[in-house]
Amino acid sequence: MAMVAISLGNSRETRNPYLILRRLAVLFPHLPRSMRANTSTQPMHPSRSRRPRCCKSNNDHHAKISTFPSWYVFLLVLFHERWITTMGIVVHSLSISPTTTTTTIAPTNRRDFLARGGQSAAVISFFHSSFPALADDESDNISSLLDAKTISWDHHHDIPSSSWSRFRYGTSTLLNDENSNTPPVGTPAIYPSWMEGYQAINYKFNKASFPQGRGILSLRTAGAGLGTCLSLPNVGYSPPAPHAMHFIKRRGGGGVYEDLAYTIPRKFESFWPESKVLAVRTNNNGDSNSSALLSPKCFVTGDGCSDDVNPNLHSAASRIAMDFEGPTRRGGRVVQSCDVTMLNHSIQNNVDGSYFTSKSYSQYNAEQELQTFYKEITSWERMKKEGEIVGKIRVAAFLPYYIKEMDANNKSNNNNGGGDVRNQYEEDEAVAFYDYKFTMKSIDQMDAASL
Repeated sequence: MAMVAISLGNSRETRNPYLILRRLAVLFPHLPRSMRANTSTQPMHPSRSRRPRCCKSNNDHHAKISTFPSWYVFLLVLFHERWITTMGIVVHSLSISPTTTTTTIAPTNRRDFLARGGQSAAVISFFHSSFPALADDESDNISSLLDAKTISWDHHHDIPSSSWSRFRYGTSTLLNDENSNTPPVGTPAIYPSWMEGYQAINYKFNKASFPQGRGILSLRTAGAGLGTCLSLPNVGYSPPAPHAMHFIKRRGGGGVYEDLAYTIPRKFESFWPESKVLAVRTNNNGDSNSSALLSPKCFVTGDGCSDDVNPNLHSAASRIAMDFEGPTRRGGRVVQSCDVTMLNHSIQNNVDGSYFTSKSYSQYNAEQELQTFYKEITSWERMKKEGEIVGKIRVAAFLPYYIKEMDANNKSNNNNGGGDVRNQYEEDEAVAFYDYKFTMKSIDQMDAASL
């Protein structure tokens, strides 16, 4: 008998057996197809002179189900608040064979944002994981958003559409605690196991479009300025070289998560070569669904990056904060910072092996006092050649009325007229789409260190 305990993202899901069974299909991909739902819904500078040091040597022992000669499984799902317990009685035989994956040590240098291999345990008769739910929501319609003419902001939980304030960062001087003035964080996104390890990703700009017209756009729109949209830090730019990504196996198996502390600084510098990331932090989300608490700073020098000082830096996260240096329009290089929170996400897992994610973000750039909102829709599709993935990414930028009114007030103060922005467009619909294509290739740790 095998027992599994799974933490769910919200109590609504614990009352929907169909969602749970589809989630189990993601956790246990080796189950016979007849037992699974057909559709489960749910960068450093490219310069070779500054190569990042990656993770330590690490043996990742795990086990995989190799054969299912003849057996049947009966599932009993027990519901209790935010947890479910599934008991499976396996009849006949189930063989398990251990495998070992070994990584090597990358060259040491000043780029010391460390990346650790995920710790995973062998499959045993009893398994308990407190990892967050696979998604805040599951949908069959994410793929259609990549070509949709309109995309709406999802306010979730019956929140009125006028309550953008719930998702913004607090800027009051009375809020001195950086962890108390952030929007509510969502659960970290989970990806298929075939994305595990290091990947080289290359982006190519496709197009930008403005579904509600260019006239309503503002410099306060996500993507209008460099570094104001962390999903695509320099909209319209196609990085000439790939950057490295890192996906870590979930503790206990059942998918992988993106190592934000490793990937995002590399992505940022790849899209904006004139910038330099100085420090990075992520929220300590290893055993919590909703903690916004940031880890200590991991500096570019390597200070504050070790396991004993920063044990949760590379845990699954849904918030990341960075300090970086970059040129400004007024001239000169200035140290700046940005803080990005993933509010919620949905996934779509198709029977053909393609995978889709939709994430909603709130970002705050402190020096510019700039708050932005955007959605990131991404597709991932495995190619026939092993280790190769192709995909698309679309960022949908939103411009709430209260942000647009800042521009209108400025124009009015300059005697240029302001006007009522609420009659000009719909704030709950995207005002800009940024579309990219990308290719990914599985690489080893040494190759990742050279990017």
